[in-house]
Amino acid sequence: MLRDPDPRSKPETIEGLPPFALRQTVDALVRGGWVKTFEYDQADVWIDYARVDLRNGRAKLKLEWDQESGGSIAGPRAVLDALRVLDPWTHFHTRHS
Repeated sequence: MLRDPDPRSKPETIEGLPPFALRQTVDALVRGGWVKTFEYDQADVWIDYARVDLRNGRAKLKLEWDQESGGSIAGPRAVLDALRVLDPWTHFHTRHS
């Protein structure tokens, strides 16, 4: 019999983030042990488009920004829940410990 996977491991996305929030998040996660596995590095980086993929153990995050859509972070719900650095820009956490 197959078990249902933990719903907190299913991918979700936080959207509508400004570019400086994504940059701050990348810096904080790298300082916290996350590793960059991909970084968009063309001449228009952070002007027209930006993307950084991060990994920590088995967890993966994709941070992406463009002028039309704004910024987003995609990854497992459990990881997104723990991204306290995003609290000023999201309503993801309604209560603070």
